[in-house]
Amino acid sequence: MEDLQKMHNQIVEWLNEIVPIIKRSLSEELKIEIKRDRKDLVTNIDKMVQDFLIQKITEAYPTHMIIGEESQELIISDNREHVWIIDPIDGTANFVKQQDHFCILIAYYENDIGKLGYIFDVMNDDLYYAIENNGAFLNNEKLPSPEEISLQEGLISGDIRDWVGKECLERLAEESFDIRYFGCGGIDSIHVITGKFAAFATSKSGPWDLAAQLIFAKELGLKVSHFNGSHLHYLDRGDWILSNKGAFDDLIEILKGW
Repeated sequence: MEDLQKMHNQIVEWLNEIVPIIKRSLSEELKIEIKRDRKDLVTNIDKMVQDFLIQKITEAYPTHMIIGEESQELIISDNREHVWIIDPIDGTANFVKQQDHFCILIAYYENDIGKLGYIFDVMNDDLYYAIENNGAFLNNEKLPSPEEISLQEGLISGDIRDWVGKECLERLAEESFDIRYFGCGGIDSIHVITGKFAAFATSKSGPWDLAAQLIFAKELGLKVSHFNGSHLHYLDRGDWILSNKGAFDDLIEILKGW
């Protein structure tokens, strides 16, 4: 625990150093590139933040493996004694179009066990973090486990861009209380972590989109899985859900046929 506390303090220092730089960049002209399509963007700030975090991690822990969204060419080693997973700007389109509803995601794993998870809501200066066997926190205040919320009574957040025309979307709209989507998986996840949403579901993701949330889920008693209910590994890609226990079974019943 002492080593984790030291690492936690370092991560907080790194975030406190980089977040003001991100905010200042909002008044500057961004360099925007298109990745897979015109809606999948990356900016010079994404790359700058990732380079900054990689440099800090490498200086402090030169033997650790680092997986970043903007360095997808990195090969994931079979030796996973120490693994960092980072998404420098989760919600880049929101960063570009709204200058809001984006965050930084960081996770640290040892031998495939989640130790530290971070979601930094940049524009609200809110740092959510989870430490193995110590709970989850918002700005150093411990978070309670969310009360159970049924699907019928819960707001469901879903990246439903690829769900149009599918029966599961119609059922979800009918059987949940309502559907929301911030366009940033980290921000949507915060709303599940704090009990404002019953669940978040997305059909597209990489390790950088889910590794931190898995640690929060364990500490808060939330449920995570693929749409078919199968085990979710922190290095997985594709579909996954983060859910309140009260909505999980009904949600899986709807999404398993996606």
